[in-house]
Amino acid sequence: MVNEDVFVDKLRHINQYIEDLEQMRGLSKAEYVDDMVTQRAVERTLMNLIQACIDLAQHVRSTENLSPSGTAKQEIQALGEADIISNETQAKLEEAVGFRNILAHRYGDVDHDVVYDVLHDDLQWFNRFQQELAQWFQQLE
Repeated sequence: MVNEDVFVDKLRHINQYIEDLEQMRGLSKAEYVDDMVTQRAVERTLMNLIQACIDLAQHVRSTENLSPSGTAKQEIQALGEADIISNETQAKLEEAVGFRNILAHRYGDVDHDVVYDVLHDDLQWFNRFQQELAQWFQQLE
């Protein structure tokens, strides 16, 4: 059974990271590419956001006895396979896990244009992830 305190705490973290990123959206792409401090803040917050999603997925997977533990992508897949999140959200979060790996491990140079686009175009998927999980959790009660 999902631990409500852990579940709510992880949702709170996800929400806070999304809010933080939304506040960093004010710069134009050119300004963003020229501002290393903002780049680092956005990249770190995105990494934390994606990791919080992975952590929540892992908690749900393990407490609900879904598929065996595996990679971060497999944690997200388990939620999709159990119909806890939609296939579309699953696919976007799996992409995000790969993106987090690029940011965290600096595979090649980080493309700041891509990060800027994620900041402006993809936060909706993290909102959707937390909303789908919250709806699933409410059905448990």
